[in-house]
Amino acid sequence: MKTISFCIYHNPKCSKSRQTLELLKLKTNNYIILEYLKIRINKESLKESLKYLDVPIHNVIRDNEINYKKMKVNKIELSINEILELIIQSPNLLQRPLVTKYVNSKAIMSIISRPPEKIVSL
Repeated sequence: MKTISFCIYHNPKCSKSRQTLELLKLKTNNYIILEYLKIRINKESLKESLKYLDVPIHNVIRDNEINYKKMKVNKIELSINEILELIIQSPNLLQRPLVTKYVNSKAIMSIISRPPEKIVSL
């Protein structure tokens, strides 16, 4: 029997993240909430999630954040390792909510759930 679970990179201050979490709760009770601004992001877990992202990898960076603008980098030109390093160093750069679906403990798909109803696609 397949075990299906979800992981949400969640920011409780973000309305889209809160809405996505509520929709997720309506569908399943098999999920993990990672409040990535409170805990240190696990680089390997994030890398696994990004491997299955349904949009171009650079979309995972919030380019409207002040610290991103100060960096004066072009997110489109960054490698996955550079993106990971930026997010690990500045977690607020992670686009939210990022949700990953797992089947039998293996990531199979990730989305940035904007709009929140996009969670239904998982």
